[in-house]
Amino acid sequence: MKRLQQFLFSLIGACFLLSSYAAAEQAQSIRKDLPPHLRPKNNVTSFNRRVVENTDHPWQAIGRVNIGGTTHCSGTLVAANVVLTAAHCLYSRRMKKMVVPSTVHFLAGYSKGEFRGHSKVQSYRVGTGFDGDKWNDKTNAMHDWALLTLEKPLGDDLGFLTLPSEWFDRTIRQQQEIKTTGRTAPGIGIDELVTTAGYPGDRKHVLSLEENCKIVATANSGRILFTNCIALSGDSGGPILRLKKDQWNIVGIQTAAIRVDDKVSGVGLSAMAFHPYLESMTQ
Repeated sequence: MKRLQQFLFSLIGACFLLSSYAAAEQAQSIRKDLPPHLRPKNNVTSFNRRVVENTDHPWQAIGRVNIGGTTHCSGTLVAANVVLTAAHCLYSRRMKKMVVPSTVHFLAGYSKGEFRGHSKVQSYRVGTGFDGDKWNDKTNAMHDWALLTLEKPLGDDLGFLTLPSEWFDRTIRQQQEIKTTGRTAPGIGIDELVTTAGYPGDRKHVLSLEENCKIVATANSGRILFTNCIALSGDSGGPILRLKKDQWNIVGIQTAAIRVDDKVSGVGLSAMAFHPYLESMTQ
């Protein structure tokens, strides 16, 4: 398992990021009415995903992060006025700098041009080690998260998603053991069923779910998550969710993907990476 984790982590440099602009040139033009057996084998789409209603909980708390009116990522309310997304979504490769917060808008429960709530972003915080100039370099993988502070507390009316407290208790104990013994984390989250949500580029006006997939491996002491969920451009920043006892929680965010043959599998960042910062912002 350790060799597998090291191998997978070494692949991060070959990942492609999931921002709508990062893969805009790879946009697929395939007829939606074609049955799967007639589609090109190397064509990856979101057409098999389930589209959810923007009036239902918790989907109304997930929305589009629109940047400068030209690009988008996915994001989730994680507090009344805080949205979680990916840091690379906020980096302008053309300007070679992070975008101005006021150019970023969050549309909660966005669906087909309508939304349940809208707010401009007042400020944001990204992972301390994130460097936009390095783009998809593997050194960015551990820091590719962003917490957006909204001008309006949309979560007061729409609700927000939380992180699983018992999952963190378990993870913290494992991390303490690693520091003490030097051993690798014993399979944090491996084989847990998860659901990913986002606004992929081929259906960017509806929220769709990649369901019943799994965390298949982890790297960097459980902070990098490899899933078998199909991931596409526009999914960046979308939540990796777990349902337990009828309660949806966020265990990570989507940040990148790796193409293996005709499958594009997601790479995510565990909630461990941003949990302390979110806690400090909401106390």
